[in-house]
Amino acid sequence: MGRGLGRRRSEREVFLKRRIRWSRLQRGAVACATLAVLAAGCGGSHKSSSTAGGSTSTGPSAGGTTSSSSNPKAFANFRVAQDENIDFLDPGLSSLPEGWFVLWNSYLPLIGYRHVSGPAGASLVPYLAEDLPTVSADGRTYKLKLRKGVKYSDGTPVKASDFEATIERDYKLQSPGIGFFSNIKGAEEYFASLPKGKHPISGITTNDRTGAITIHLKQPQGDFEYVLASEFAAPVPASSPAKDASTKPLPATGPYLIERYQPNKQVVVVRNPHFDAALFDGNVPAGNPDKVTIDILDDPAAALTKTLDGGYDYDALQPPPDRVAGLEKENQDQIKIYTPANTYYFFMNTRIAPFDDLKVRQAVNYAIDRKKLVGIYDGLASPTENVLPPGLPQYRKLDLYPYNVAKAKQLVRQAGATAAPVTVWTSDNRLTHAPEVGAYLEGVLKSIGLAAKLNTIGAATYWTTIGSQKAKAQIGFADSYQDYPHPLDWFDPLLNGNRITPVYNYNYANFDDPAVNAKIEALKKEPTLNGSVDAQWAALEKTVMEEAPWAPFVNLQAVDTFGPDVDLGCYVQHVNYGFDFSTICHK
Repeated sequence: MGRGLGRRRSEREVFLKRRIRWSRLQRGAVACATLAVLAAGCGGSHKSSSTAGGSTSTGPSAGGTTSSSSNPKAFANFRVAQDENIDFLDPGLSSLPEGWFVLWNSYLPLIGYRHVSGPAGASLVPYLAEDLPTVSADGRTYKLKLRKGVKYSDGTPVKASDFEATIERDYKLQSPGIGFFSNIKGAEEYFASLPKGKHPISGITTNDRTGAITIHLKQPQGDFEYVLASEFAAPVPASSPAKDASTKPLPATGPYLIERYQPNKQVVVVRNPHFDAALFDGNVPAGNPDKVTIDILDDPAAALTKTLDGGYDYDALQPPPDRVAGLEKENQDQIKIYTPANTYYFFMNTRIAPFDDLKVRQAVNYAIDRKKLVGIYDGLASPTENVLPPGLPQYRKLDLYPYNVAKAKQLVRQAGATAAPVTVWTSDNRLTHAPEVGAYLEGVLKSIGLAAKLNTIGAATYWTTIGSQKAKAQIGFADSYQDYPHPLDWFDPLLNGNRITPVYNYNYANFDDPAVNAKIEALKKEPTLNGSVDAQWAALEKTVMEEAPWAPFVNLQAVDTFGPDVDLGCYVQHVNYGFDFSTICHK
């Protein structure tokens, strides 16, 4: 990821209750390892989202440039059933999809994503900035200019200096996103000086008169534009308190503002009366719902039934597995099955026999029946041999290892690995089917001549355990969910040998190929993605999988369910933020 913070979550089971992927932002231990100054602040130091703080947004309960009275496609009130897993509704703190579902349309960064489905959704466009950044020839200086006339939801103008203050606020909050900004000159020094605080961060300069914002990096960082597009970088007023403002929402810049948040009960979102879509060149939609009411529930079956009957317009909870087949048969016009950006895979430790032999790693890839693994996930998955998930512009489907047990056995014999002892690592997390998948892999390895045994450990410690070199984990279950749609988010922490660490290591395969490392480091310096750069990432992915440090097997799918009055012709499933309520239409 190019900024020294390779974060992975310690749990994945919530994905099957939620709609979107886990982020790696909350693996706080890695933040501690990467930023030594964080040591005192890691390990669950965030306040509960019920803590009051911040300044109250003002404005009427409906407004904006579009309303249900003038737009027959709009909703007077778009009703949502959501689960209880909102972490924060503060852009400086939220790192979960339930929070981003609201925040994406409320707090605009300087640049952001197109509100469209598919690979085009990974394209960056100007939001609060007039244009995409101008990047210096050495890739270390980014210049932007704030749009004129943009206001917060309380009517006050957005200022260039608010961006600098926002990054400083992130550090004061000990935000889970601060590692994104560690490559900015002076940022780590600023953090080390807290609580007093060295002002300002030397690598950020702003001019409120001209709207100019200049950011100086220590090293070129190919994914820095995606950092600028994160909610952690969305400007809030410089006067915003350095404490959780979830229940007293900060003034918003997007088409919506958070009117009310009752933790574990309800969120009410309404139009921002000071948002003018005409200022944003079509990059930010005015929004169809006048109001979004999100009820927080803990019963997926009840939420599904009520949504199908019209009591809710959108069910953000995953349907019970035993009802999916019925939905596909009887409610095809009310559901959308999609693939969040994820990859499930078996890692093979290239430092430890027998997986230090390419033939054995290739044998595992040939031996696993990916279609059978899809069945373990109740059919809500698609087989894959790729590192990258489908939906990214750099994705090119790989077909290197067709199912061939006979060939796998032959490769094991050629490697002289017959009867080699192998321990298969997996967690007890049943919601990700890790125990079943681990048992399946154990059986496969035995079938091709390896002396395999299964080692199942608790989900709470699984990721840190296999991420420690002391564990000497040979092969096992792993998954990955993206933070943002850039290949560096996948290859740098997971497959760059330069990122291998003694503990909190996320290159579980300990894959350390000098040519691959050099190519990743070179691509880090490319400030923008284009057709040529995309092709280089695709070629690199093929090279990596020819070396077979992983045996990828599925991309998990998920289900969005809608009420009978929703027109799914307007449905947008964003590659990073999931379902976009701002664009949805009424029949």
